[in-house]
Amino acid sequence: MPDIPDRYMNPPMMAIGDSLYQGVRSLTIRAGTCKLSAPALVARGLGIDPFSSPDPPRPILVNMERWLRMLPRMSEIKADLAANARLWIGAPKSPSGRILFDNISIASSTVADLYTDSLARAERDVISQLPDDFAERLGRLDIKNINWGRVVQAFNTRFTLNPGGLDAFREMTPVKQVAARKPKRLLVNIGSNNGLWELAFEANPNAQVVWHEELRELGRRLSALPSDVEHIYFNTLGPASSVPNLMPTDNDLIDELPKPPPGGYYQEYENRFGFGYGTISGDEMRALDAHIEAENGMARQILTAAFDNPNRLHFVDTFGLLKEHNAKHIGDRAGIRLDNGKLLRNVMLEADAGPVAWIAGRFRMGGLMGLDGMHPTVPGYALMANRVLQTIAQHEPGVQYEELDVNDAFAWDTLLTDIPAVWALGLWLWRDIRRAKARGEDRDPLGPSDAAKERTLDAAVRIYAGQ
Repeated sequence: MPDIPDRYMNPPMMAIGDSLYQGVRSLTIRAGTCKLSAPALVARGLGIDPFSSPDPPRPILVNMERWLRMLPRMSEIKADLAANARLWIGAPKSPSGRILFDNISIASSTVADLYTDSLARAERDVISQLPDDFAERLGRLDIKNINWGRVVQAFNTRFTLNPGGLDAFREMTPVKQVAARKPKRLLVNIGSNNGLWELAFEANPNAQVVWHEELRELGRRLSALPSDVEHIYFNTLGPASSVPNLMPTDNDLIDELPKPPPGGYYQEYENRFGFGYGTISGDEMRALDAHIEAENGMARQILTAAFDNPNRLHFVDTFGLLKEHNAKHIGDRAGIRLDNGKLLRNVMLEADAGPVAWIAGRFRMGGLMGLDGMHPTVPGYALMANRVLQTIAQHEPGVQYEELDVNDAFAWDTLLTDIPAVWALGLWLWRDIRRAKARGEDRDPLGPSDAAKERTLDAAVRIYAGQ
């Protein structure tokens, strides 16, 4: 076990997990959103200061919100992507000078990654395989068959687990780092990438949660953590029907959702955003929700059985939280009305389609998840943090905390206060392109070249701006 400076030992709290704990928003990993992740907000509620989160000097390859604001200037977007790639190929260190973070959640992680992923593995399996001119070719979009998820995860793993770039930590996995540093409490959010991501992002009704063997191994390793780790809080998975990206197919540019049938589910859902296009029937969605609820029960059994002292392990009912706020299915009473009059709901985030909004970027509907319909906004993370805080208070008598105010969370969110105005058009245009290709119409309505895309998008801007 490597020597760790005293100031990094025995923190009040650490967190491990996936993108939903790292603070990803709109497919983007950047310092500003990581600092407003659910664990960081839990720390704020408990008065833990400092609580360190990843602070990447540039977004880790993808910067969706910035790129949408740069449209239709495709050449500038490509240059920004290349600049990101050049930085991450060079293995930058934390601007803060920290050698370890308290939140070491890593986007795209599966259950097994919590005890197998490390800097050494990321470099060996992914980064060392990239071509020497990776950044330049990426800037030209001249790399075929690249697994974006693996590359982003590899850069992210190298930085998040070892922001100081020290050789002593090359083999340290998230669980090993927790064992070495011995925090008082550990927050865990994991499992979405064991099947739910494909289900909800690509609308694949055949996707299933596959994690039993990995959970058994994770349970053994969490149980073996030093007794200094007094409490471990494990989040359950949320229902598929609550995901904003999965919207009813007959809900196009209207404020009110169609009324669900008596069974509580719409006739059909589509992935409003994604790489491919898919649909899920209401019966399939009902079965998927039941499957996830059953898997949450199995996870409780598997993890509890692995612990010699199960009183250390506590479950955060994320499934119940998202069901309570599933306004998409049970009406606006499940939404959150802010002091400014805006209603936050778990529907796809949209910008106002009016001509003024094309310039101003006004909030129209949604609000609990970002542009990808998969990762929360700051208000969404605040809801998750509050449920964690409530669970901590139940199991740690005497703990004082302050719940997060969703009004404050809205004000902290730079996306909701300034949505890229192109989203009023871009969301639907991208949906239509994917839908056409899924139906065998292999065409690109924007044209094959950058110049054609820029002309098409520029014309759209003028139309929406009333010119």
